[in-house]
Order: sequence, then C-alpha cells, then structure tokens
Amino acid sequence: MQVMLPVYIYMAWGAEWYWWLTAFVFYFLYLCIGNNVGMHRYYSHKYFEMSKPVEYFVAWCAYMACLGSPLSYVNIHNVHHRYPDSELDPHGRSRGCRSVLFWYHKHLWPCDMIFTRNLLKLTAKYKLLHDYYWLWVFGTAGLFYIIGGWQVLLFCWLLPASLTLWAVALVLLMQHDEHGPNNSRAYMWFGFGETWHKNHHNNPALVDHSQGQGRDWTYEICRILSKRNK
Repeated sequence: MQVMLPVYIYMAWGAEWYWWLTAFVFYFLYLCIGNNVGMHRYYSHKYFEMSKPVEYFVAWCAYMACLGSPLSYVNIHNVHHRYPDSELDPHGRSRGCRSVLFWYHKHLWPCDMIFTRNLLKLTAKYKLLHDYYWLWVFGTAGLFYIIGGWQVLLFCWLLPASLTLWAVALVLLMQHDEHGPNNSRAYMWFGFGETWHKNHHNNPALVDHSQGQGRDWTYEICRILSKRNK
C-alpha cells in the first residue's frame, strides 16, 4: 500500500477537482480521526469515552488506513513509551532511513508484547476484528468498487490510505530528534495535530498535550467526539 503511492498518483492524475477533494476528506478521516483521535488518544491512552456508533466509525477510519487493529497498534505504542529512542523502540530514529516505511514502525516479535489492563480489554472487544483484519479491510474496499468503480476505490481508499501511511511514518520520525521527543510544529500542516510530543512523553496522562503552550487540535476534536463533551 505505502510503496504504491506513486502509482496511485499517476492513476489519479488529470481527475476532476472534486475527486481530489474527496481524497482529501478521506485522508483527513483516516489520519486525523483514525490515527490521531482513534488509535492514539482513544485506544492507546483512553483519554475520553465515545458512544458506540462514534467508536465504531473511528475504528473504521483507523482500519481503512491500514494502521493495524487496536490490539497491534496499542501494543506498539506501549513499547514505544517504555523504550523511546532505543534499539527496542519499534519506530523512530533508531531505525534510520527505514523509518519512512510504515512496516518498520509496527513490526514486533511476539516476545516484545507488553500486556496492560487496557490491552486485555481491547483483546476481549476487538479480537475477532483483529483476527480477520484484512478480510474486513478488503471487504470494505470491494464495496467501494461495487458502489462507484475504480475511481471511488482510488480516491476513497487507495490514495488517501497510502498518503496516511506516509504521513504517520514521517510524523513518527519527526517527533523525535537527537535530544529525544520534541514539540515541533513542522508536521502540523500534513499531520493534523499531535505536535506536542515532548509534553506527551513527559506526562502520558495529559489529555491536552499543549499544556497551555498553544492549541492541541487533536484534543479539540476529541472533545467534539466525546460522549461527555467537556
């Protein structure tokens, strides 16, 4: 998916503007809602609660971005917080140029798993979707094709999902420098938030990562999607 991005751009070249707008909307859904809000703030840290319909929609956004299931994503994130900027860190600077390929961000051996109460709860809830992850993803992609042919498939999934994988990989790499986690805003324009990474590492319990230093846009969206809007 990720390495096919040039092919998808070539296929999309010359399309009408509304198809590119459609791709941008789905890119926002997959990256901001699926990754930033869903996988990170909700599943990994459980900062807020969502109603069931909203939770399932957020999970769908994350699934269709090919980010993995909540089980795999949360375990990767647990290891990242425990061993940041080390050889055991599943993503980041220690992997060098390979970090631009999302596979290297999420590849762990089974012995590297960190079991937490949150992960066990997610296992009970999402084990079936985890086991049949690709069936769910490709089944939905097939529906895209049935609904509108190759253009819907391309602009609603292939192109925005591959862009999401590149964006997530680059953000994960840029969030850490030679001094460790940083609060750089250099990736705000394509990452839709998540710019206060140093604050987050210093205190993972922070709901608003900005600590009053600016606006945490992901937090603001979480407030909108929260069951108890506060």
